[in-house]
Parts: sequence; C-alpha cells; structure tokens
Amino acid sequence: MTKRSLLAVAIATLGIQSVQAAPFLPMDARGLAMGNTGVASAKRAHAPAYNPSLLSQASEDDDFALIFPQVGVNLADEEELVDSAQDINDDIVPRFEDLFDDSQAGNFSDNVEALANAADALASQIANINVNDGRTALQKANDLRAAANSFDTNLNSVNNRLAEVNTVTSDLTKSLNSISGDPLRGRLGIGAALAIPSKSFAAALSLSGDVTFSGRAFFTQEDQNLINAYGQAASGYVQTALDENISNQINTIAQNVEDGAPVNNSQITAIANSVDQVANYTSPDTVTTAAGDIRIFNNGELSAEAKDADLNSQVQVVAVAVAELALSFSREFEIYGENVAIGITPKLQKVSTLHYASEMDNEDDIETDDIEDSREDYSKVNLDIGASYRFGSEGNWMIGLVGKNLLGGEFDYADAEVKGSPVRDYDNNPATPATPLYLKGGSIALDPQYRAGVSYNSDWFNIAADIDLMENDPVAFENPTQYAAIGAELDIFSTLQLRLGYRTNMSVADADMVSVGFGLSPFGIHLDIAAMANPSDPEKEAGVALETGFYF
Repeated sequence: MTKRSLLAVAIATLGIQSVQAAPFLPMDARGLAMGNTGVASAKRAHAPAYNPSLLSQASEDDDFALIFPQVGVNLADEEELVDSAQDINDDIVPRFEDLFDDSQAGNFSDNVEALANAADALASQIANINVNDGRTALQKANDLRAAANSFDTNLNSVNNRLAEVNTVTSDLTKSLNSISGDPLRGRLGIGAALAIPSKSFAAALSLSGDVTFSGRAFFTQEDQNLINAYGQAASGYVQTALDENISNQINTIAQNVEDGAPVNNSQITAIANSVDQVANYTSPDTVTTAAGDIRIFNNGELSAEAKDADLNSQVQVVAVAVAELALSFSREFEIYGENVAIGITPKLQKVSTLHYASEMDNEDDIETDDIEDSREDYSKVNLDIGASYRFGSEGNWMIGLVGKNLLGGEFDYADAEVKGSPVRDYDNNPATPATPLYLKGGSIALDPQYRAGVSYNSDWFNIAADIDLMENDPVAFENPTQYAAIGAELDIFSTLQLRLGYRTNMSVADADMVSVGFGLSPFGIHLDIAAMANPSDPEKEAGVALETGFYF
C-alpha cells in the first residue's frame, strides 16, 4: 500500500531519453551577486569562466590573481513540486492510509469486515428458521430482526465511509496527477583559478567541476487505476446490498414467523441467496495494476492484493557531472585602429552521466552503489573563444562576446534498473520468473552557448548587462533558458564591495531572480558571498555562492 515515504521519495528527481545542455550559469560569487553577469565585467581570475579575452582588459598594474576555493549551489523547483508533494504527504496520504491500513483502528477494511460478519450472522439465522432448536417463534423472529438490524447498521457504516473513500481517492489521484512530470533541478559547482593578466600576453589556469541534475516523479496509469478502483468497487459492494432489499424481506419473514404463518422454502432460499451474495461479494471486474490484474473485493472482503498492492509509479534522476581543466590565453590586437582583446580557452573535460530510478513505494535507502552502477565516463576536448572591446572617451565602457563549448559533444547515459521493482510475474505464474523493470537510457548534449555583454567600469561604480544570444535547452524536464541580466557593484575604497543584480529567463514567465552580495578585499585578500532567489517565491529557485581569492 502507499506509504508516507512514497511521497518523500517522489519529491526527489527524474530523467528522460533525450536531454541537452545546462544553462550558461558560472558559479562565481561576484557574478552571481550581479545577476550572473560577467561577459564584459568579469575581472582577472573570473575571466576564464565568462570570457577569456577579459584577461587582457585588466589595468597595467594588475598582477596575478588566485581564486580558491569557489563554491556555489543552485536549486530550482519551477512548478513548486516540493511544496505540493509535502502537502500531499502531510494531508492526503495519511487520510488514505487511515482508510485502508489494517493497523489503523476503525479503518474502512474493518467496516467491510464487520458488514461481512453481520451478513454471515444473518445467513445463520435464516438457515435456522425451520429448525427446531428450542426457541419460540417470537424468539426466532426477534433474533432475525436483531441480525437484520446489525446488518443494516454495518451497511450504513460502510455506506457512510464510502463517501470518504471516494473523496480521498479522488483527491489523491488528482494531486498525484498534478505533480506528475513536474521538474526539479539543481546544480553544485566548485572551482579554482590562477590568472596572470596582461594586454600583450595573458594566461590563466582554471579547474572547475559541476554537477547538474534534473528530475520528476511519474504517476503511472496502473497506480491511478488501483487508487480509483477502491471507491468504484466499494460502491458496487454497497449497491449490491441495497439492490437486494434485504431488510424489507427479513422483516416480512420475521413477522410471518412471529405470527406462526408458514414460511416456505422458496422464501428462505431467496433471502438466503440475497444475503449470501453480499457476504461473499466479489468484484465483477478486475483492475490492471503493477502486480497484474486483481480484484478489489473477494468473498465479501478487501482482497489481500488490494490491501498490499504493488505500485510502479517511478522516481528517476538524470545528472551530468563535468570536470574541466582549462588553460586560457588572451592578448590585445589592433584591428582597424582599435584595440580588441581576443581570448581562447582550450579545455579538457571529463563528463560523467548518471541515471537513477526507483519505484515510489521503494522504502530501501538509496545506496551510492546504485547510482554508481549507471555511471558512464567520457573524455572530451572543448573550446571557448571570446572577444572584448573598450570604448568611450576614458575607456570606461566595454562590450564582450563569447562562445562556449564550441566543439559540442554528446554523451550517452545507461539504462537504469528501477530500484524496488520486485521480480514480478505479470502472468500470475509463480513458476515463471519476471524481469526487473528498466528505464531506457539516452544521451546528454553539451551544445555551444553564446552570450554578449556590456559594462561600465569606474573606480567606485560598476554596472553590467548580459544576454544569451540563443535559447539553451534543459538538461531534462525543467524549462529551457535564455537569460537577460543586469547587475551593479559599489566599490568603497577598494575594500568593501556591495552588489545587486536582476536576472530573467526570457523563455518562460515568472522566472525572475534578484541577487545580492558583498565582498571584502583588504590587502588583496578577497572574500565574496552572494545569494539569489525568485522574488515572488524563493522556493521556486534560490542559490548561494562563496569564494576566497588573492589579488596582487
């Protein structure tokens, strides 16, 4: 039966069969605080992540710079899957369990069992109408009436709970359908960089790694069939009892017994058949579930299969981890009398793909080995190229353009065995072993990304704006991205930096982000902290970043 942990797992994550690249989203604290801008505004050791040509845009007195460590995390729940699943877990699932869990006093199963027992007791009284067992006619009539009243009482109890059954199963089905397929994504990034800026020849060595995952829960048709079937089958059970009009027939027979009027065998047989039909009610139709075709009611009771039904709704995760070792080069060139900086970043990438899946009602802990079993590793050489140009009377303005991962790459991920899926026999033949359920693998593409930016830089104040020049496809289920961002920085005596930013996703609505942060940089030592969140609902997306650095 559905467990509370089912929904706790369901808010985890999932994958599909063809997915593509992550958004353009470096994880440095300064850029994040300024709305994730940097193509025309990143400084020194930040340049390789945004635009390698900026290594040649530093001032003449800038020496080398080191960033270590650099850590950032971003989580996005675009459809509020976590809140919805938590509401289901806290409200609807306990109500559903209380109805069908045998460990709960007064559950619906108990009501049904009590009705079946009352029907058996009534059948026994009917069978003894013409038996000389020492009771008077009045005693027999009263015993019949008492058994009929007990049957009516229990039938009314089942009928009254039936409305609750229909409401709860309907609520659960609607709620699970509402979150089925909703995306959940996240990203963790770490990095370090050493940069030597120069207009004539600049270089930087950077090391970074990030893990991006995308997921969803999937509510299957088999589980929907099962949940809906409880109310439908119970309605059929109650309607059978009502259609037989048992109470009226019993009252007529009891009165005849009390009056000494003859009760013929055909009357007794007819009412006995009616009571037996209720006492041994079996659902006329089977329902297709993950465990095969089952009946909800069997011989007047909820069947064992219905009480402990096997669910197959699934939770999956597709993730890609990219580790990069990059060497950036840059210098200024005179082009038509103007100084233009051009930079390139050849890089070696190790790409790992992961594909994990579990049935929703799997109560086993997630094992690291289960995730590692699906891991596929690849090595790839890739390339970033960027350009930047200063302009204005004092050279305070700058525009930048960058293309990242220009060589692209496509990486397969393996089939995933659905953890918790039993070795079932779908043909109800215990002699025939079944095959565990697998979800088909696919591929992840690291497609080229292009972004342009403009910035204004002064000793005290910096502003920047970036825009993606094309839409970036999602890793899996989440929305595509095409960001536009703006940010500002107030630099107080080159010691304290206050930052503010705004970013929007032009591909979807209500995907705005605001960001704040600050930096401390006494004596060339830098500490930068940043945070960002969706202003309308921080739970939709939020992120933080922290880094330390040394500028000389």
